[in-house]
Amino acid sequence: MHDYFEDRKTPGVAWRLCGALALMLIVDLPNPASADQASALRLVPMPKKISLDKGTFALGGKLILEVSAPGSDLLARMIGQELTRAGFKAPQVRAIETKSHYLRLSAKGGPPPKLSFRKDATEEDYHLTIAPGEVVCGAPGGAGLFYGAQTLIQLIRANRRGKALPCVTIRDWPSLRWRCFQDDMTRGPSSRLKTLKLQVALGAELKMNLFTYYMEYQYAWKKHPVIGPKDGSLTPESLKAIVKYAKELHTDILGNQQSFGHFEDILKHKQYANLRETGSVLCPVTEGSYKLLDDLYSEVCPLLPFSFFNVCCDETYGLGKGPSKELAKKIGVGGVYVQHIRRVHDLLKTKYNKRMMMWGDIILKHPKDLKDIPKDTIMLTWGYAPRASFENQIVPFAKSGYEFFVCPGVSNWSRILPDFGVATTNIHNFVRDGAKHGAIGMLNTAWEDDGEALNAPKWHGYAWGAECAWNASTTTAADFNRRVGAVLFGEPGDHFGKAIELLAKTHRLPGMQGMNNRRFWKDDFTPQASGRAAKAQAEGLLAVVGPAIEHLEACKKQATVNAELLDYFLSGARRMELIGRRMLDGLEVARLYTEASKTQGEPKKAAALVAKAEAMVRKNRDAHEALGKEFSRLWLAESKPYALDWTMRRYKAAVKRFDDLAGRLADARKALQAGKPLPAPAKLKLALPK
Repeated sequence: MHDYFEDRKTPGVAWRLCGALALMLIVDLPNPASADQASALRLVPMPKKISLDKGTFALGGKLILEVSAPGSDLLARMIGQELTRAGFKAPQVRAIETKSHYLRLSAKGGPPPKLSFRKDATEEDYHLTIAPGEVVCGAPGGAGLFYGAQTLIQLIRANRRGKALPCVTIRDWPSLRWRCFQDDMTRGPSSRLKTLKLQVALGAELKMNLFTYYMEYQYAWKKHPVIGPKDGSLTPESLKAIVKYAKELHTDILGNQQSFGHFEDILKHKQYANLRETGSVLCPVTEGSYKLLDDLYSEVCPLLPFSFFNVCCDETYGLGKGPSKELAKKIGVGGVYVQHIRRVHDLLKTKYNKRMMMWGDIILKHPKDLKDIPKDTIMLTWGYAPRASFENQIVPFAKSGYEFFVCPGVSNWSRILPDFGVATTNIHNFVRDGAKHGAIGMLNTAWEDDGEALNAPKWHGYAWGAECAWNASTTTAADFNRRVGAVLFGEPGDHFGKAIELLAKTHRLPGMQGMNNRRFWKDDFTPQASGRAAKAQAEGLLAVVGPAIEHLEACKKQATVNAELLDYFLSGARRMELIGRRMLDGLEVARLYTEASKTQGEPKKAAALVAKAEAMVRKNRDAHEALGKEFSRLWLAESKPYALDWTMRRYKAAVKRFDDLAGRLADARKALQAGKPLPAPAKLKLALPK
């Protein structure tokens, strides 16, 4: 789908938009009173200043695309492919040798346009004008021209008026310098290179300029080959490939390595036993710890041109209770923590020329020690709840003079589908407060804690993060949901956004336990609670999920691009649907068997009832097996085989439960036909609940 992406130049400008400026940015979006107004356009992120003009620009016929070099081949391919996808002819391409950064789409071509930009324009600003005779986009730098081209592509994909584009004037720029998102590659799922490329490509289309992976142990280290699993590790070759690929898309790759806590999958090996502070924390008073970290950094840092590197160092539970206990008595746990941070900082800076980033949760618990962390450290302040304010996690770093990123999350961890409602509020408010206090970036996190995760369902949260980071959270979620399906999938309506709004409700339904994966694996087929309550819970779930599935199916049917991603949303929604259906079927099976037990004097009737119950059990058995096969297919399309068996064992266990119950019912039916009494419903765990 994104075969036009290869390699590109990332802008080298090092600037920062302070929070005060972010708040002063003019968002000139009219009230959505009619389809003719600018705010009715479907773009993500929504441009800061946009106005509709009279007339349209015709897309039919022969067109010429003039593009300034470098970057002309890339933009020409992207725009040409979008026009072809929309049913038009690809334009004739003319590469223009000039120091200016511009493109023009027209019937005749022309002289270089006169371009003007705001006083403090960065390389990511752009100015796009669509007039009846031509489309012109200009920018101070290559990144801005690339982003202007993405807006033009979205106008072609999602905003055509018949065979023409509306005339429009757009001036746009980002609120946050760094707009980053993350793939957790070390809790089981390990994305294939093609998945990493797709993620970077889609992120760039949404004007994100930084991508990171989270790493504990799933890397193919040559110096320490015992650590990374052979069928589930990021390889140096893939890392080099994604760095090269991302460069063409004005995207940097941010390196990451856990360097203190979350070390359990390394420390579990006997050769690292002497480096344990606890089973999951690296010992800060053993010199071998720093030799190990140096070895790990030495194999990744040289492959990463980007100057920042995230050492993590979060959640160091048990620090000061192992070999560092005596030191902690002297300088405190916070002092021990900072001592380790300084060692890591100096190692990265002096040997690898990297600027250290670190999660900020531990040092916020030891505020008196904050001053001892080097001031060139970039703090990553994180939190995932739908809080009204995050200032208590931001202000300490801002007041202490540290540059910082705000780090919300897509709320996908351990869930059947992300908690879209929580993620929407969390991302919006964290980015809003970060922009207010001068954040230099956002890192939108995704975590795969239980190893049972698929990548694609993160894209609603990723896209919302891109929207918020570009606009400092000045747009609304409701309007975003109206726009996002058209941009991501090319659907003419807003089925995708409506599906997301429905699925967001499932996490708060009674009896659904927040829609965590463990809820799906719960044995709720055999009735365990009030029959009336179980029926109400199941019907309440199906009333929400059924329409959501219909919207997703409609979106997929209408999609012109990225349709395969919708299979992942559908898979999650169908898992939810199966919870409701099996609860109702379980009640019905219990009713049928109870009725059969009461009519044993009529063996044929009783046997028919048991046979019907058995068929319903087998239907549920087959439904779980089918979902398991679909999960495996989707997983392997995205990720390497490693850790897939963790989830497939759960599917096999669920199938076996149904097989066992079906077998017991078959035995009971055969015994009945042989003149023997049916076992009591309670013995088969089929007692009808009250």
